[in-house]
Amino acid sequence: MQQALEQGANLLGGCPYKDDNPDQHIEMIFDLAEKFDVDVDFHLDFDLDPEDSSIPKVHKETIKRGYQGRVSIGHVTKLSAMDKMKRGEMAGLLKQAGITLIVLPATDVYISGSGYESLIPRGMVNANQFAELGINTAISSNNILNAFTPYGDASLVRMANMYANIAQLSTDDELTDTFDMITKNAAKLLAVESDITVGAPATLVILEAKDAVEAIRTNAQALAGFKNGKQTFNNQAAEIYFE
Repeated sequence: MQQALEQGANLLGGCPYKDDNPDQHIEMIFDLAEKFDVDVDFHLDFDLDPEDSSIPKVHKETIKRGYQGRVSIGHVTKLSAMDKMKRGEMAGLLKQAGITLIVLPATDVYISGSGYESLIPRGMVNANQFAELGINTAISSNNILNAFTPYGDASLVRMANMYANIAQLSTDDELTDTFDMITKNAAKLLAVESDITVGAPATLVILEAKDAVEAIRTNAQALAGFKNGKQTFNNQAAEIYFE
C-alpha cells in the first residue's frame, strides 16, 4: 500500500474484520493515511454479531488524528443486529467524528445470513435512520458480477431501489433522502461539486424520470451520461405503442 501511495494513489482502504488484530490494522491504515495525506475507507463489521464493533476504534483514531469528514465505513452489518439503544450509541460516535456510513445492499443481503435456513436476516443497515441524525450516508455497489455479488450492472439507481425495498421505505421524503445517498451525499464524501450551476463540471447522468422520487420508485433508466462535458453513453428512451 505504501508503494501504491508513493506512486500516486490518492485514497486508502482497510478491512479490519479480516485481521486477527483489527485495532492494530486500523492504526496502521491511519498511520499511512496521515503520512500521505489521503482519505480513508474501511470495510467494517461485516457480520451479524452485535458485539465487538470496530466503530469505537475508528471513531477514536478519527478524532485523535483530526480526520473528521475524511473517513467512511462500508457494510457495518453489525449495526442491523444491535438493539435500538446500542445502535444509537454507535450513531453518536459516527456523528461526532464526521464519519460517512455507506450501505452496500447487494453484497450485504447476499452474504449476510447465508448460513440460515429460515427467517433469513437481511443484515442491511437502514441508513435513513442515521441520516435523520445528521450523519452523511451513501449507497454503493461493493462488487459486481463476482463471488461476493453475482449480480449487477453498475447502476446506483438500481442499488437505491433495492435498498429502499429492503429498508421498507415508502414516503416521498424517505425516497428523496435515498436519492441524496447516491448523489449529493456521495459527492460530499468525495469532496466534489454536485450542484448543477453555471461553471460547474459537466459530469452528470440524465434519468428517465421527472424527479428523484420517481427515479427511485421506478428504477429509472439512465438515458445519457457526461464526463467533464463529453458524452460517454446513450440509451434510447422506452417507447410504448398503443393500439
